[in-house]
Amino acid sequence: MKGHARNMMTAPVVSVGPEASLAEIARCLAAARIGGVPVVGSEGRVEGFVSESDLLGALLADRDPSTRASDLMTRSVHSVNEFDRTEEVMNLLRQHRIHHLPVLRGGELVGIITPSDVIRYMVEEVLAKPPEIG
Repeated sequence: MKGHARNMMTAPVVSVGPEASLAEIARCLAAARIGGVPVVGSEGRVEGFVSESDLLGALLADRDPSTRASDLMTRSVHSVNEFDRTEEVMNLLRQHRIHHLPVLRGGELVGIITPSDVIRYMVEEVLAKPPEIG
């Protein structure tokens, strides 16, 4: 599939700061109907990611609703540059079994890609084009 990460990404991105509470993150995910949020620091850099799974783990561990994102987040976050090729994006999602891939421009968050975004892109851009005759 031809294209770049920027062609598949969802933007703008819903994100939270490191001080956001478990309760705030849960409300954010529910309101936006999403499965996770990047944790972005004051410099605009992705510091981590809080997923539904992270929240479920916190709830099962009976964590306080005021627990901060910085205490819940996964710190090693895979990301791509907006000009990385679609094949690289798909390989990262599959290889690392992740469902959220932040897209960066100059180190700052500009979008996010999920497997649903890849499928949408495939349907809209690849499968929707008429076959070439010739």
